[in-house]
Amino acid sequence: MRHYLNAGAAAIAIVACSTAAYAQETTSSIRGTVLSAGAPVGGASVTVTHVPSGTTATATTGADGGFTASGLRPGGPFTVVVTAAGYADSTVTDINLTAGQPLRLPVELATQDAIVVTAASIRATELSPGPITSIGREQIATIASVSRDIRDIARRDPFATIDPGQSRGVMIAGQNARLNKFSVDGLGFSDDFGLNVGGLPTSRGPVPLSAIEQFSVKVAPYDVSEGNFQGGAINVILRSGTNKLTGEAFYTYNSDKLTGDKIRTGKINLDFKSKTYGGFLSGPIIKDKLFLAVSYEHLKEGTPIQIGTAGFPNVVPNLTDAQITNISTIAKAAYNYDTLGVQQSTIETDEKWTVKADWNITEGHRLSATWIHNDSNNSSTAGFSSIVGTSPVLGLQSNNYNRPEKVDSYVSQLISDWSDSFHTEVRGNYRKYDLTPLPFGEFNFAQMQVCLDPTAAAQQNGAANTNATLCSQGSTAAPGAARLYFGPDQFRHFNYVRYKQYGGDTAVRWEYKDFSFKLTAAYSHLDVQNAFLQNAFGNYYFDSVADFQARRAGSLALGGSITGNLNDALASFQYDSYTIGQQVAWDPSPDLNVTAGFRTDMYGGLTPPPLNSFFTARYGFSNRATINGKYVIQPRFSYTWSPLDKLTVKGGVGLFAGGSPNVFLGNSYSVSGVVQNSFTISRNLNGVGCQGGISAALCSAALDNVDGRTLNPLVQSFLRTNTASLSLANVNALDPDFKLQSTWKANFSVSYDHDFDNFLGSGWTAGVDLYGSKVNYAPMYQDLRLRQIGTAADGRARYTSITPTSANTDLYLTNTRMGHSLIGAVSWNKHFDYGIDVGGTYTRQSVKDLSSMNGTTASGTYGQNPVIDPNRAAYGRSIYEIKNSWKLHLDFEHEYIDGYKTRLNIFAERRSGIPYSLTMNDSVQTNSHGNVFGTAGSSNRYLLYVPNVSSITADPLVTYDSTATFNNFAAFVTANGLKQGKIAKKNSQTAPHWDKIDLHIDQEIPLPIVSTGKITVFADLENVLNMLNKNWGSLRQVSFPYLASVVNVACSTTVGNNCTQYRYSNFSNPAVANQGRVSLWALRLGARVGF
Repeated sequence: MRHYLNAGAAAIAIVACSTAAYAQETTSSIRGTVLSAGAPVGGASVTVTHVPSGTTATATTGADGGFTASGLRPGGPFTVVVTAAGYADSTVTDINLTAGQPLRLPVELATQDAIVVTAASIRATELSPGPITSIGREQIATIASVSRDIRDIARRDPFATIDPGQSRGVMIAGQNARLNKFSVDGLGFSDDFGLNVGGLPTSRGPVPLSAIEQFSVKVAPYDVSEGNFQGGAINVILRSGTNKLTGEAFYTYNSDKLTGDKIRTGKINLDFKSKTYGGFLSGPIIKDKLFLAVSYEHLKEGTPIQIGTAGFPNVVPNLTDAQITNISTIAKAAYNYDTLGVQQSTIETDEKWTVKADWNITEGHRLSATWIHNDSNNSSTAGFSSIVGTSPVLGLQSNNYNRPEKVDSYVSQLISDWSDSFHTEVRGNYRKYDLTPLPFGEFNFAQMQVCLDPTAAAQQNGAANTNATLCSQGSTAAPGAARLYFGPDQFRHFNYVRYKQYGGDTAVRWEYKDFSFKLTAAYSHLDVQNAFLQNAFGNYYFDSVADFQARRAGSLALGGSITGNLNDALASFQYDSYTIGQQVAWDPSPDLNVTAGFRTDMYGGLTPPPLNSFFTARYGFSNRATINGKYVIQPRFSYTWSPLDKLTVKGGVGLFAGGSPNVFLGNSYSVSGVVQNSFTISRNLNGVGCQGGISAALCSAALDNVDGRTLNPLVQSFLRTNTASLSLANVNALDPDFKLQSTWKANFSVSYDHDFDNFLGSGWTAGVDLYGSKVNYAPMYQDLRLRQIGTAADGRARYTSITPTSANTDLYLTNTRMGHSLIGAVSWNKHFDYGIDVGGTYTRQSVKDLSSMNGTTASGTYGQNPVIDPNRAAYGRSIYEIKNSWKLHLDFEHEYIDGYKTRLNIFAERRSGIPYSLTMNDSVQTNSHGNVFGTAGSSNRYLLYVPNVSSITADPLVTYDSTATFNNFAAFVTANGLKQGKIAKKNSQTAPHWDKIDLHIDQEIPLPIVSTGKITVFADLENVLNMLNKNWGSLRQVSFPYLASVVNVACSTTVGNNCTQYRYSNFSNPAVANQGRVSLWALRLGARVGF
């Protein structure tokens, strides 16, 4: 593994609402200089040979002794042979290349003896001014990965962190995992639409691990071919066929018997099996001419559920199996519906194919073509479940759903050397994606939410009850009454995503003396169909078990198309993106390379969203803004300098645009407020009639005699014809002056090779990296429908909706220029001749942002950020910051049996926990806006005001519901050293650190009959620490979106529209949840047969 540490920084911005044309580097090059006694040798013949395939490239040195060989396969090994009249031949062997990283190769000629050297011995230098970790096929095979996930490889990079609590997303340099760029053979493979928080279009990696030739992680690659990301670029090059017929087949197994069952909170009941099998085959169709490589992998795995009743890793308070059985019995008797009960585990399947062909058409012209197929099915298992004491919730199995995803991708590339100095690469690509979620239970049924209070908080007899708090809003005492969800998840009632993308790109290179010129151009077309209409079958809330049994709902939320046809609410859009880049690299001396250029991304072809005249009337501008005609010019500059043989200094600065999930662009189409409508009908708290002036007939039609399958025609008619409701419909709109997301990145790096004269020996490498970023433009949401009416006790704003009877919002995607990061990293590595390689890294981050943009809808993204001003995300520490990270690896390889290797790899990591915010919970009004602050969104996102707690009356801004609340709260404030009299900072707290040690071991043994074959038996053991002690290796963190509400807040005293004193109630400690599965040790056993 090679770390080119140049410091990784959390580029803090998050989304540019678009996907740029891809122009990813998939080849490498050698830029050499031929000298004799310090003088250049012109006219020398250079032959570059890729040894496994016999593919050659030739060049002739210029008067300055320089030569370039472009379009070379990544990996190797390569051999370079130089011949010149009057000189003996010179050969350089064991050259390995990294995609997109030119290799500077010094070659020495002598007049007498031929010279044969290795690339390492002459200190060939890769021109990689930005941070990069490159890992080859042999090293990938020794990485412990029980899940066989490509992201386990990315974890080796010092700037990359996997968050197992968020679908194994890879946070690179403190960035949202969805803002990375994945590419395979130059084809963009990120989750372009943006529904998968892990950043990939399927739950596992896009290709089998056995198919990978080279894997790299880059934080700031300044080449103009690189773009369309804010975090990092993860590039995969697939293996190609060679002149040797090779193949392998493998099988691996893991189960609950090969997995731990104890963590610090107790025993976990597991019952699952995981099986993976596959193979790889490659070889020549025509020797030296045409090659083929094929890989396949299939996985089937059970995944235990993480949250439930007693026996689960995380237990929902105040909930018993008997209560669940009772509700399920009533559901069957009164509604003829099977809730499917508590889900124990899910079955995940994943199937992957790759086929790659390489054709050496003629010398200097090579064509490659790749097909990648993914067919996977994972499940949503947490749903609305929550272990928060004041609002405990469990979603039953019928509330969860399968997520079958299919991806087919194609890419072909023609690489041509027209002369020693002129080279071209032309590439075309196509990708098709389909995600259609399917509920586990009966589909055409409403979502139901049942409070487990025996009787309702709302009165049944018409008595005044204006202060009642419904169970759905949480309890004033922990543990509160639990709630159960069942029936199809409200977001899956009409939901699928399908898109296709096609495009092409070209790169032209021209070498002239000490200069290398590069021109790139790319085009991409994206066509998206997004069906997302929540509550299309209805979403009922029952305030008690008695109400549920009586089929008497407390509220109904319903959404639909105003035409009655759900397909009319389908959000369809398409757009084109164009990229051009110009770059020049200059070698003013053999020790210095300077590169400068610029890249421009441009967008067009969008049809505007439907016009919402009500929105226009409210604000004086329309909701039809798009990114048509918008562009970003991105200047880049970098250098690589080797002032000494063992010292290399690298750095650069540049602007990077793009990387945003398209879901944020699609929100303007799916929530235009024109073709779809929604409403909520709720009973009055006195139990008579409905809120908001709803007629008695409509109230009864909506909430009485509920069966979950049919809607009263009066309700359906109200959805389609209620013009008052249509005028207040939710709208998502883009700022007409919206700027595409972009971030400035810069780095400075130093690496040094040192040989000690003492027992420490030679071959030490050390590096230091500094990396910084500054947001140029980043996206953020605000609700235009709010107006400030006063202030709260601590000085923050109070709002009200300009349409106070409506729960809806007008969410406006605009920009901020706030956000920056500074990250430092150090690394070291030592190779010992007796087969041991050891090294480590330490990384420290400081990352600040405004909006984390962590949702998949506008409302979710707006409503999940911690806030001071309730209508604007707070600026401060990012949830993606990993303050400290230590990584250590040890590799051992030895042949105890001649010709058969024994290999051991140990990888240890210690990192800081995920940050989280201390907040207070503002109960909502009947219009779903907070009572205190007046905004929509999550009710627990308001950053905590920390009062003076020297006594219960010490702070005039806060009073308490009880002495017990004060005492518990004061003890918490004191124990955590919170600054009193101030609003807590965003993400001021950090979850406990996580320690993890993984181990891989394998042994080769002879394969009977086949003399060239071998059997490799291997084992991957993850989280060794948990095997040693149940209290070790536990991953604990606050649940997404990392908001920890410690008190409920209400206005104790108001003066006009000002809240002059808060009332705190119901203190609870932050719920730091155990991530059960990843906290357990897990062993995967396997065997591989190869020839």
